[in-house]
Amino acid sequence: MVKQQRSQRTMERLVAAAAQEFAAQGFARASLADVSRRAGVTKGALFFHFSTKDELAEAVQMRAQDLLDTAIEEHSQVGVSSMQVLVDITHYLNGVLHEDPYIRASVRISREQANGDPSAYDFYSLWFGRLWRLLELARRRGELGRAVADVSARTLVTAAVSGVETLAWMGTGRGEVEQWLGHLWELMLPLLLTDDLGEEVRAEAPPDLS
Repeated sequence: MVKQQRSQRTMERLVAAAAQEFAAQGFARASLADVSRRAGVTKGALFFHFSTKDELAEAVQMRAQDLLDTAIEEHSQVGVSSMQVLVDITHYLNGVLHEDPYIRASVRISREQANGDPSAYDFYSLWFGRLWRLLELARRRGELGRAVADVSARTLVTAAVSGVETLAWMGTGRGEVEQWLGHLWELMLPLLLTDDLGEEVRAEAPPDLS
């Protein structure tokens, strides 16, 4: 039991170190030697848990997926509209793109592997897939205006997410991007929502966003 717990802790250190290395250097430039050194473990211990850098990258991307799914679950409280959850998740994305190594690493991995076979945990597929589900739920709940085509709603949300990512990687500060995103949602929400919901969905980041 103790040996198993020690092995689990070693694996956790390796995945955390890999996220930091991939986020800082990119997937191609980061080496397994860099990861093992940052984690404080031998290369032998690294290869015991992960035989290739691709396996390590997938483990990092899985953690990024867990963060996303947990965030959506936490924001999807009873009585909260699907569109409010979607808005809040884009603000959450702004925060983690600036501060979380797992998310930042996942983006860099997905960008650098864009010309190959996409991973099951590809950042873009995961994020847009989850946001499309929220839009579908909003449609079923009657939150989207009848004149709003589904493809139009997806296009606007794609623009918001792409803008947040671009600004974050340009080095624009989190607070400035937050303001930009809030203004963008102020413009977009009246185009998307039914009249009776238009006043209820908040465009700015929630006050308790972590």
